[in-house]
Amino acid sequence: MDKTIDIACGKAWFFDYDNEEFERVRNICLNDKDNWLRDNYTPVNLKISDHKFFCIAYDKLGEPLAMAGGKEYNKDVMRILNRWYFFHRKTSSLCVAAFYPKDYMIALSELLDFTIKNYNHKLFFVSMQQRRSKRVGQQIWWKAANVFVKTLDKKMRWQNYDKGLVQVSNCEESSCYQNVMYYTRNNYTFEDWDPKIMSYDEHTLRMRYESSL
Repeated sequence: MDKTIDIACGKAWFFDYDNEEFERVRNICLNDKDNWLRDNYTPVNLKISDHKFFCIAYDKLGEPLAMAGGKEYNKDVMRILNRWYFFHRKTSSLCVAAFYPKDYMIALSELLDFTIKNYNHKLFFVSMQQRRSKRVGQQIWWKAANVFVKTLDKKMRWQNYDKGLVQVSNCEESSCYQNVMYYTRNNYTFEDWDPKIMSYDEHTLRMRYESSL
């Protein structure tokens, strides 16, 4: 894929191959001292080849606003906003994204819309890892994140999975089990996907154990 679309705040470029422009934008991300999830964006942990597509959204001056990818789990399931990142921000949490300028929200909304219109998957999901806390269960920031994502496109039936943490990577570390919100179509259900689930209690114990090592 190599496609550029006009969006309200500038343009969005969708691609599925390694290139110099992406590496330039990646370096901006890696040089952000406020990026506490910096390790997620290194060449080891962010590979274009792991994605069905990747996207960079630019403002009207050509400066990057946001980037994210679509990662296919099987022919029916895709994770969207994978490795998502806002430029010129102080945090990576979805729950505070609503405080960012409207252009950032437009970029994310149009990325979601393009993905769902151009791919035939039956379940799309967004996930983020649990913050390290003694509190068991869904954390307040994640509940706020659900409200935020639903505002991006009110026509979508986004649902918050609240029965535990979902395995989104093929490992057993606590970070591999994440909070998930999802959107389904064509009568496909979350149960049809059938991912591995870890209870909130077990996940909290796992985080405490890993932090003690």
